[in-house]
Amino acid sequence: MTDHQRGPASTPRLLVVSYHLPSAETVAASRPAALAAFADEHGWDVRILTATGADRVGESARFPRVRVIHAPPSPRLPRLGSGPDMSSSAGGPARRVSRLTWLKAGVKGSVRRAGLELLVPDPQVNWIRPALRAFGRAAGDWRPDVVLASAPPFSGFLVAAAIARRLGVPWVADYRDLWSVGNDYWVRSSLRRAIDEKLERRVLRSVTRCVTVSQPLAETLRSTFGVDARVVMNGIDRRPVLSRSVDVRPVSGVRGEATLTLAYTGHLYGGRRDPGPLLAAIALLGDDAARVHVVFAGEDNGIVRAAAERAGVADCVTVLGYVTPEKSWQIQADADVLVQLMWNDPRDAGTVTGKMFDYFQARRPILLLGYEYGVAANLVRERGVGVVHNEPAAIAAQLREWLGVKQQAGAVPPVPPGALDGLFREDQFGPYLQILREAADGPARTGRG
Repeated sequence: MTDHQRGPASTPRLLVVSYHLPSAETVAASRPAALAAFADEHGWDVRILTATGADRVGESARFPRVRVIHAPPSPRLPRLGSGPDMSSSAGGPARRVSRLTWLKAGVKGSVRRAGLELLVPDPQVNWIRPALRAFGRAAGDWRPDVVLASAPPFSGFLVAAAIARRLGVPWVADYRDLWSVGNDYWVRSSLRRAIDEKLERRVLRSVTRCVTVSQPLAETLRSTFGVDARVVMNGIDRRPVLSRSVDVRPVSGVRGEATLTLAYTGHLYGGRRDPGPLLAAIALLGDDAARVHVVFAGEDNGIVRAAAERAGVADCVTVLGYVTPEKSWQIQADADVLVQLMWNDPRDAGTVTGKMFDYFQARRPILLLGYEYGVAANLVRERGVGVVHNEPAAIAAQLREWLGVKQQAGAVPPVPPGALDGLFREDQFGPYLQILREAADGPARTGRG
């Protein structure tokens, strides 16, 4: 770090603590990596403290590797996998999984649940000490004006709070998801939830600002912990727009009619992000069901296969399993319509996934299944980028409409470019840098504790 030990007196210095950086295996930290790159481009002196090795940091990180401090977790813990590989070859239905595979998956699931219950604050707890030691060795006399930790995993908050306390500098907590309160995707016992809330309160006693992705989540943080919580959405990356790799003219179906390709890229959660209503809607199309094809890319733990078999539309579904981010973007570009599966429950009102902004970048119409009064649903309607439906009959009617458009025009029209105005990374991250400047320059605000 000798080339960047200390900038001019006027140069603000930022330490970003993020367990993940974008790589071939995860895009969970595209937000903090993009923010670090944005701050660097705008004259900040930035370092990133991460568990991701330099050899696994993808080009999407867009940040000089020389200023990345790598701290591998220690001791190594077993990877808490989440189920069997349900992928199938492209163009065919999900393959059948043997009973032995399901048995192994059940055992792994039990181990995973036990690990999630016992490892506090999360399975990345073995990163806290190595991260502190690595920063101490690598930083030298470089001292941040402000520390930003992005989570989950929430072990990063403990790292940031410890560094900030040691150096006497402010720190900011970036919540991509909530932790102990308002996160119903994280299934845990009431005792574990109480432990998490107590730990979160203790950690937030020293925080200067909290930042999250929507107003409902920010209000939960304010009302629960008494912190100064701001909102900065994820935003759209200005990567090159991919051209479609498939012919956009009408594709011949069973009777020479156009077919409609839908795509969902992301994780599925049983009972929360459920493809059942969509697949039931396809079944309602009768003979026209053969003209609709849905591609699922991402880990699903058998959810798609089971729902497709219940609806009797397995031949309309392809499950690809995990794909790289680049492959995911191409799948989105090739689709006629993108499917956003969310939880149809008021508790999901504040959820706005990073995947949503990938979809905006692809400029394909969005079919959102989820809470119709949530932030994501309002964004889809207000921007005119798609529709929100949850009932199979309404979804089926929309699919018929899109089939008719494609039959007549040869393609479902893309989303107009103007619908994305104000949603790009730079639109969101300009205000974020101002929040960080305020945190660096002002006195710390503390929570109620």
